[in-house]
Amino acid sequence: MDTLAVQGVPSLLSVRNLRVSFNMKRGAVRAVDDVSFEVSRGETLGIVGESGCGKSVTALSIMRLIAEPGRIEGGQIRYGGVNLLDLSMREMRGIRGNKIAMIFQEPMTSLNPVLTIGSQISEALRLHEGLGRREALDRAVEMLSVVNIPMPEKRAREYPHQLSGGMRQRVMIAMALCCKPDVLICDEPTTALDVTIQAQIISLIEDLKVRTGAAVIMITHDLGVISEIADKVIVMYAGKIIEEGGKTDVLTNPLHPYTEGLLNAVPRIDRDSDELSVIPGMVPNLAFLPEGCRFRPRCRYAREICRSAPVKASGFGGIAPRGVSCWKFQPAWGGEADV
Repeated sequence: MDTLAVQGVPSLLSVRNLRVSFNMKRGAVRAVDDVSFEVSRGETLGIVGESGCGKSVTALSIMRLIAEPGRIEGGQIRYGGVNLLDLSMREMRGIRGNKIAMIFQEPMTSLNPVLTIGSQISEALRLHEGLGRREALDRAVEMLSVVNIPMPEKRAREYPHQLSGGMRQRVMIAMALCCKPDVLICDEPTTALDVTIQAQIISLIEDLKVRTGAAVIMITHDLGVISEIADKVIVMYAGKIIEEGGKTDVLTNPLHPYTEGLLNAVPRIDRDSDELSVIPGMVPNLAFLPEGCRFRPRCRYAREICRSAPVKASGFGGIAPRGVSCWKFQPAWGGEADV
């Protein structure tokens, strides 16, 4: 698909035709297939979709953290005019955590259980900014205060298991922001947190984005989070982008049947029925993808033409370029699209 960018605003990070596969016993399985998007300074891009659609693999690819048996097959990831895929791992370490940082989904798998919180935050400052031990620790305490952790001096001396889930997530945000990155990738940062803490984390990320001017990529399955924080949205399904556009356009006027299904599945108090709407079927196994449109077996609009892979249709107005990969918006469909 074409890249998604706000017209007239230069992109800070550009992903073009990204392809990532994993070598399995039955052969190579492509988890990310021809994904393209752009994000500008001070802008939040939301990436949504069900588990296994390729959201996290896309994020890890940007960070160059895809490990065997996975590999980046092709495409470009351009930051500051440089293709990150051309850099050596040593050069990439100078960017990772410094210019591009990531908040991971589960803090307890990312934080070292035998090191104090202060030492883990200060490690990045010593590596990327050359600070001494004392100065780096002082900055770590300052960052804990910035992310609204009470008694930051005391918390800096504690270990991850001594903090609540919400505090550990704030520590991850502090670590990600300590070197003032240009791009902040948030991979499901509110998962497993109660709604009050979720709201606080979202507010914190939004506030820090405004203060630092960083570009944010918010990866989530929660459309409520997207409605709060995103400027633009891309919807992924089975490794591909199937719809893209401005947040308001996508959430109020979904074009792709899958996006429509996601929005209909969100519980709403203004509905008469107590039953939740569901998308029938299951996400396809990437090793055995259906013929043509990957959503076809689950789509209530499917026709015979859908056995051929859809070509992106673009336009449809809005503040950002709008695109959808669905035959309903192609002349070959015949008749007016009624999604």
